[in-house]
Amino acid sequence: MSSAQAVGRLAQAVSDALEEFANEILAGSADEAPVFTEVEIPHARGERQQVTLELPGLQSEAGMKTSEVAAGIQYDDPNTYNTLRALERAGLVELVPDASPQRWRLAPRYRTTAATFARVASRIRPSEWSTYGDISIVTRGDLKAAHAVGQAAATQLDFPHPWRVLKEGGFIHEHWKDAEGRGPEETRRRLEAEGVKFDRDGRACKEFRVGWDVLLERNDQEPFGE
Repeated sequence: MSSAQAVGRLAQAVSDALEEFANEILAGSADEAPVFTEVEIPHARGERQQVTLELPGLQSEAGMKTSEVAAGIQYDDPNTYNTLRALERAGLVELVPDASPQRWRLAPRYRTTAATFARVASRIRPSEWSTYGDISIVTRGDLKAAHAVGQAAATQLDFPHPWRVLKEGGFIHEHWKDAEGRGPEETRRRLEAEGVKFDRDGRACKEFRVGWDVLLERNDQEPFGE
């Protein structure tokens, strides 16, 4: 086994354990009204940088032009550009790939909206399943958004094929319901219709799982900003 494979397996094992904890939190709050924090606004050093980070346009996938940011913070264009470059070096904002003129947006880990979760979930193909934690890892590099992914899958009508997003281990969430109020049995019916098999304990079989590493690779081939 190569060192890269060993690191990958270790990361997967850690993500599995942590996501199980996240699933317990999700199950405990399933009857609560969903509350979404659209983005986690990062903290910057100075007041000017912080005001810049709080611009709603930077939270979008399309981002903002330097001139738009300057107008939003009532600052001149050259100094606004320097502010954005400083935030970029700090890992808080990024340039939108291939945008001309240049556009800026929050770094991926701070752009964890329901739309970004849905974007990654759309990479899960028929006869595959993934988990809340896998989507969280792809969108922000950790498991902190696993709870929010579960909420988005459960409440957003345009969330793509939510039945393909399961709890760790391939278990169907016991509180899952579709738009017509049908429960976990409907999730299993849809997955089986797509070719996913289940074991005697009711878990989707591992050979049909698509992990965060595969989703990340697919996502890199088709960036969020398209």
